[in-house]
Amino acid sequence: MPELPEVETVVRGLRPRAQGKLIQRVEIRQAPTFGVIRGNLRSFRRALSGARISRITRRAKYILLDLEHPRRAGKSLTWVVHLGMTGQLYVCKPSAPRLKHTHLVVTLSSGEQLRYCDPRRFGKMLVVSRVDLPAFFARLGREPFGLSLQRFSRLFAERRAPVKNVLLNQNLLSGVGNIYANEALFVAGIHPATPAGRLKQDQLSRLFQAVRMVLREAINGQGSTVSDYRTAEGVPGSYQNHLRVYDREGEPCPRCGARIKRLVLVGRSAHFCPRCQPSVRGLHKRKERRLAGPG
Repeated sequence: MPELPEVETVVRGLRPRAQGKLIQRVEIRQAPTFGVIRGNLRSFRRALSGARISRITRRAKYILLDLEHPRRAGKSLTWVVHLGMTGQLYVCKPSAPRLKHTHLVVTLSSGEQLRYCDPRRFGKMLVVSRVDLPAFFARLGREPFGLSLQRFSRLFAERRAPVKNVLLNQNLLSGVGNIYANEALFVAGIHPATPAGRLKQDQLSRLFQAVRMVLREAINGQGSTVSDYRTAEGVPGSYQNHLRVYDREGEPCPRCGARIKRLVLVGRSAHFCPRCQPSVRGLHKRKERRLAGPG
């Protein structure tokens, strides 16, 4: 699933080609059931048709396209898009071949088209009144870049859940998904199954810095394409070539050479180096060996 870096990359790619443009035509091609567009299709088309895309931003893993409509003065709307697992939102020439699972084609005043493709149709889009956006996102936690170390640390206090699961909890911390939770925990040297409430302050500090560092690296690399993700230009990201542990089970650790392992935590894979990220039990064993000395 596209995470914060992938969505941020798409937003940055859409701005120069779609922001400020008028929507001249809206073509919806989705199945009547299990569709991407939520709510009434006629109302959705009417909200987009003739509107100007005044601003394109992001909140967590959501793309937000603000709409200004000349016929709806005083009522500002936002087109909200979540890419789901396989969604692609990109701008192209009308002559570009349409991908098989294209569900929406928006013709812009520039002559280009904004297309949405989603083979598995787990993505979603809807139009929300701008004044209702705070309520729409009320359950989402703060993003890593908008937190102090102190507030970040409080997210883990007294929690028995594994630290990796806390990182993935969008109600606590929004934008971080499976790929970058694995990477950040490796950088911080923390085993993914460590109970969150048992992390010490130096570990929390390392994790805080690691999450932000890894996300920045991934944004600079235009995200990770490990499956269907594409940028707003329709090309793959490049950060998958720099992943340290994610999806590298059995390969050597880039830091120490030990074989990367995989375990499953609440249905999600966790990749880690057993030497660089020892479990709490493993740490105790190391301390015992050091205290016992040779022989």
